[in-house]
Amino acid sequence: MMRQYVLSVILVILCTVSFADTCPSVADIKKSALNGWKAYDSDDGMPLSQTREAQFKKMIERFALAEWSNPKSKHDSIHCYYIDNTGSSLEAYFAKEDLSPKNKPNSFWYQVSGFMHCAAGKDKCEFEKHTLGKQQLARR
Repeated sequence: MMRQYVLSVILVILCTVSFADTCPSVADIKKSALNGWKAYDSDDGMPLSQTREAQFKKMIERFALAEWSNPKSKHDSIHCYYIDNTGSSLEAYFAKEDLSPKNKPNSFWYQVSGFMHCAAGKDKCEFEKHTLGKQQLARR
């Protein structure tokens, strides 16, 4: 019994350590199951109004790109972009702070103009919550 308990605790810890997150799915966005993700305007970076967010949620069809914005700032964030059924940009994105790309072999993240991008598909564009201080991350 004790052995099963210890193994269960170890398994939970390993799963927590290796857990990676991805951008919200289209279904989650349409259901407003956003778990801390917030919608912003692509042009000015301001939060979307309720009317514009409702329109965005109505038009969204599929994931397009994840972007790690300004990794040298105080608050790193992941921006998730989506497109409509014609393939057009919706001029808005969902963002969540204190996240960074998950570093792993064969990473799908690549650098573009000082930002890290991932357009390989929502399930391949993984990121994780910051657990180390900024100075420690910079040395890695």
